[in-house]
Amino acid sequence: MSPNRKKALAVFVLFLVVNLVAVVCGHVVRWLGGGVLQSVLTGAGAWAVLMTLGVTLIALFDFKDHRHPIPAVTGYGTAQAPPNQQGTPIA
Repeated sequence: MSPNRKKALAVFVLFLVVNLVAVVCGHVVRWLGGGVLQSVLTGAGAWAVLMTLGVTLIALFDFKDHRHPIPAVTGYGTAQAPPNQQGTPIA
């Protein structure tokens, strides 16, 4: 997988997890007796903080490409003699 796809996958998974945590935070505040506005603000604040921290941590990692490149085959099926160098006797 290319490094850009790995990073995009990491951000997507972070997005899903942070959304889940933010919704849970909002529901907990509502369950503890807070108002609707307070629960929404708590969820939004949790989402903003966690996304900022998560994207910052993902940006610190160096994603690398671990695929093995396929070697290019040149001159397949043809016999090529090495070039003559000056001073080399020709038989």
